[in-house]
Amino acid sequence: MTVLVTGGAGFIGAEVVRLLVERGDEPVHVTSHSGNVQRLHGVTDQVTLHTLDLADPAQIDALVAEVRPRAVYHLGAMLSGPSEQDPQACIRTNAYCTHALLEAARVNEVEQFLFASSIGTFVGSDTPEGPRTDRTLQRPDVIYGVTKVFGEQLGRYYRKKYGLDFRGIRYPGIVGPGVTTWSLAQWTCWVIEKPALGEPFTVWTDPDTRITLVYFKEAGAAMVQLADAPLTAIETINYNLGGVQPTPSAGRLADAVRARVPGARIDFEPDPAIMAFFPTFHELDDSCARAEWGWSPRFDHEAMIEDFLAELRDHPERYG
Repeated sequence: MTVLVTGGAGFIGAEVVRLLVERGDEPVHVTSHSGNVQRLHGVTDQVTLHTLDLADPAQIDALVAEVRPRAVYHLGAMLSGPSEQDPQACIRTNAYCTHALLEAARVNEVEQFLFASSIGTFVGSDTPEGPRTDRTLQRPDVIYGVTKVFGEQLGRYYRKKYGLDFRGIRYPGIVGPGVTTWSLAQWTCWVIEKPALGEPFTVWTDPDTRITLVYFKEAGAAMVQLADAPLTAIETINYNLGGVQPTPSAGRLADAVRARVPGARIDFEPDPAIMAFFPTFHELDDSCARAEWGWSPRFDHEAMIEDFLAELRDHPERYG
């Protein structure tokens, strides 16, 4: 049997692929739209690469029928920034693609389907106050969040209707090197990376802004851990994923970077339009993930920054 990882050369996807290759128990097939696979440097000869346009259902049907994987890890998606600039493309790439993949999985008797969702499903003016639990009402005001809610709910349906072992993770802000696409929370990566590369960086929130964060290595490991959990343990189906504890403010992250990068130039110019999405901080309650499949992050914000800087130093070929 094989596994298929969409977006497998991307931010989280490459970490999933590395873990699957490392244990070596199944051949790994990887899709990439852009053809840029530098994040997979060192393992490209151990996977089978496919070019795939996620907005093309015919390509999806043909690939799944060709590979006939045991499991699909669906991590490919159009990100939040580009999605708001082109909502129709986001719908095609994120929503229609997920439906096409789920249907191809059903037709080709795929056993398991892992889905990368987002706390963007909670970015809405009607979202209730208080901690975001796995049962918090999802009424996103951003199209990216809308398509992720669609994927979560359609996956639940395929699980109940067709017996497909669908499981999903609602990722918070992901911190790691080498991301070039702008998003609302991308400052959490660039506040570390830009100073490390000797460049100044201006954070577009105020220093007190906080969002739930997880380090990119743990984000990938969490998806593999969820896939490995016994079927009988999976009750919640779509899970919040918390991360770095306690959640650091933007100012605290900046201070930790300054302490490690001599001469780091970081300042703050809050953008009112962006700050409207972060009016107050709400903890992401991941108690179901912890209880049902043993999720437990290891990195605090200082360990995360240390490892981030080491990645840039030791593996520049992956992130240049």
